[in-house]
Amino acid sequence: MLSKSAGLLYGPLEHHLDHIAPFCSLARIPLVITDEEIAEQARLYYPNLNILEWNCLEAPFKIVERFESLYCTIARPFYDELFFIAEKTLNKKLQTFWLPHGNSDKGHHVPLLEALKDENTLLVYGPKMIDFLKLKGISKPYIETGNFRLEYYRRHRSFYQKMIDPWCPPGAKIILYAPSWEDGETSTSFFKETKLLISHIPSGFCLWIKPHPNLEKDIRTEQLALQYSQHPQVKFLRHFAPIYPILEKTDIYLGDMSSIGYDFLAFNRPMFFFNPNKRPLNDPGLFLHRCGHTLESSSQFFKTLDQDQSHLTEIRQETYTYVFG
Repeated sequence: MLSKSAGLLYGPLEHHLDHIAPFCSLARIPLVITDEEIAEQARLYYPNLNILEWNCLEAPFKIVERFESLYCTIARPFYDELFFIAEKTLNKKLQTFWLPHGNSDKGHHVPLLEALKDENTLLVYGPKMIDFLKLKGISKPYIETGNFRLEYYRRHRSFYQKMIDPWCPPGAKIILYAPSWEDGETSTSFFKETKLLISHIPSGFCLWIKPHPNLEKDIRTEQLALQYSQHPQVKFLRHFAPIYPILEKTDIYLGDMSSIGYDFLAFNRPMFFFNPNKRPLNDPGLFLHRCGHTLESSSQFFKTLDQDQSHLTEIRQETYTYVFG
């Protein structure tokens, strides 16, 4: 089947690139990309990836002509509309496989994955995602992938080290702040907390800020990045899709609702979280927060860096296994 398969990244979905590109590379199938800037990122950051850059108009017919099955990070209803004319014209129906673009705690309070009810087959990381899909009433054939993105990184570690090492000041501890975007659940802490964080950085620390790609569409993100572009302890990581090269260098993680927090569990290091919606800590939308300390505001953060988190080592390990199998 894989010999007649491809992955598809349709449109400017930068935040999906680090999910489907490693998968396609490991599976040795081509990745069709329709956005010129995303294709350029893919060429820069993903070794051994076979990229087919086709524009939005030609891609549907070329895909239906050449392939039997397609791996996608968007739910099938979108692709049914996209391929309808090509499939009717060529009298051929594609089989689709849904590939997740992260494992966050979003979707407990708003519809999120219900559109997956029409999929042929769902690829999932492990038990946690299966349990959540069942909670949403979605019962489909599942294929567990495990943490293939970490495996991809390990295979190309030396390639990424050459990129990342120059960013690391000698002797400094790296704090990664990876906020989510302002979605339907108002999940982001970015616009409220960033300036306060930067103003309180103590010596000996470097703050890496990786805004969600959807935050890049907000002019305020551009303004913040420019304002602090010369700050000696701050680095905005913009339009750099691969996450595991960054996480391996990270000493302390700070997030809110981003799925990157689950990726960081692979390293079992200290974690801190903002709770933008002020939900109670037993809320299912804060499941990951059990693996670190939840903050009221950024003014608390640097005061709590010395807090012992050794008692959370086991729960982080257990959570990682629940997520990735």
